[in-house]
Amino acid sequence: MPSRKFSNGDTAMGKWPGSSLYFEMRIVSFDSSKQLYSVVFKDGTDMELKESEIRSLNIFRSKKGSASPSRSRSRSRSRTRSRSPARTPKLSQKSSPKSSPAIRESLKGNYLKVHLTPLKLEDYNIATRNGDHIEARHIQLHEESPVIEAEEEVKVEEPQVKNEKVLHYIRRKEYFADCEKNLSRKEFTLRPDVPEKIAPLESIVPVERPGVEFGGAVGAALLVLGMPALLYYLMYVSAQKDASLRNFYPHWSFGELWDSTVFGYFALWILLLALLYLLPIGTISNGVPLANGRRLQYRSNGLFSLIFVGVLVAGLIYQRISLLYVYKHLHQFAASATLLALILSVFVITRSRRAAQEDLCAAGKSGNFIYTFFMGRELNPHIGRFDLKYFTAVHAALIGWAFINFIMLLAEMDIQQLESPSTSMILVNTFQLLYVLHALWNQEGLLTSLDIAHDGFGFMLAFGNLVWVPFVYTLQAAYLVRHPVDISWTIVAAIVAMNTLGYIIFRSANNQKNAYRKNPQDPRLSYLQSIPTSCGSQLLVSGWWGFVRHPNYLGDIIMAWAWCLPCGFNDVLPYFYGFFLTGLLIHRASRVENLCRLKYGRDWDKYCHLVPYRILPYVY
Repeated sequence: MPSRKFSNGDTAMGKWPGSSLYFEMRIVSFDSSKQLYSVVFKDGTDMELKESEIRSLNIFRSKKGSASPSRSRSRSRSRTRSRSPARTPKLSQKSSPKSSPAIRESLKGNYLKVHLTPLKLEDYNIATRNGDHIEARHIQLHEESPVIEAEEEVKVEEPQVKNEKVLHYIRRKEYFADCEKNLSRKEFTLRPDVPEKIAPLESIVPVERPGVEFGGAVGAALLVLGMPALLYYLMYVSAQKDASLRNFYPHWSFGELWDSTVFGYFALWILLLALLYLLPIGTISNGVPLANGRRLQYRSNGLFSLIFVGVLVAGLIYQRISLLYVYKHLHQFAASATLLALILSVFVITRSRRAAQEDLCAAGKSGNFIYTFFMGRELNPHIGRFDLKYFTAVHAALIGWAFINFIMLLAEMDIQQLESPSTSMILVNTFQLLYVLHALWNQEGLLTSLDIAHDGFGFMLAFGNLVWVPFVYTLQAAYLVRHPVDISWTIVAAIVAMNTLGYIIFRSANNQKNAYRKNPQDPRLSYLQSIPTSCGSQLLVSGWWGFVRHPNYLGDIIMAWAWCLPCGFNDVLPYFYGFFLTGLLIHRASRVENLCRLKYGRDWDKYCHLVPYRILPYVY
């Protein structure tokens, strides 16, 4: 294994892909298996480069200080040569007018005039790892940081404008003929020439944007007050023998929701999940790049935690310890979870006052307290190595969802005096458990979701993960406890087929996106087509991502309605989840596309032209 030439944090010159231009950048990390360096350029672009594509700063400084007789850069020499029609410089076929965001192009006569904007003098904040200790150091850049052009016969003029250099390239007919040919044909590439980052719709780096979500402060206030009230209403109605949305609000008082013993049990449950989260078991994955170029590390051990909880539950049942206590005090458990979500929301917004500006999400910079309290202020609040948002989204939400569903299965057998669960209850539990298992098995994919990559951690995610997911997503199972439904095997087969279709779309779309993002050159993905963007990434326009813009949402919605069908058609209550998730994903698709439009600009409009439908073809 060859030794490394550059160390983490070093400043060097990196070759921009598809060109022969070199730009100043810093080394972030090194992948020994791929022999690739992760680097960050001055404009914030991060990519992976080979060692042969990286040059030391000293090489360019020495080139700049020396002047060979054949390539003199003196004022008089360059003027004379640039005006001579007999001494025309050669145009490198590797040069590209889109080599860098720092280049502004203009065409004049037979010359391509390129203005190079000098980089400003500033500091790099480079984080280096020494064992488990991270330390920051500042490196002062040298006074001049020009874009270096390598191995090209170019002539340099220095006009009267200070700090500006003009490069003149002789116009080649072949080059512009190729450009016209490319513009006349379909604008997408079958395969990228070099491995580039793929930008799926869910992988959005936090971007500050104008406007607010959910109606701003007024909408946020209504959701903070309305979501808990709606939750308790749905839970109350589903537990009644005559389950109907027309029933009035519960006849019990809010004082009956509090039980200190129940709160103690719930606190023990969260403590157990937190301990399982901290165990050094599972793989380590990197999150999306943050505003400062860093990537947080996450441990994926949710599947192990679910198995451990399953074994623990089996042990309690074997010891004849009844778990029906959870069902009998379900309202109190929901109230305890709400109280914890409220405490956590106050805690994170208080501690965020000490957070750096670069650690805040876009909503956290709005300046409105109510809106910030709901959406969250800090993007990734940590207590040491304990990521609060990631823990609640994976362990508290998903494992709690599966656990309460199983409690409903036991409650149905007890109340309906059944020796085995009903077919409807088995379908609901099986479908939703399969979904949870898929999420935990592909836990790394959650790191690119909108919740983890973009949204801050506030009341919306604290309440949503601790309360809404475990207690609302189990509404179908809660309904079946007191309202058993007999369905024929024909209907069972149809429901299974519908859920299978949704799962295939959901899983295939996510797997396709993740595989292409990891290795665009994989021969197994040669059938996929993509279009390049000005950000240096690719947008898929074939496969599931050419069918609609959000195929994973389409599969999710199909599965959601399949989970409701086993409850029959006696009442609309168990179908609340289907209506809720459909509306949620339609709104989320709009949020994601607003971010994509800000990030990709005209390239996004081109993508929308190629893939015109968001979720359902010919409908939406």
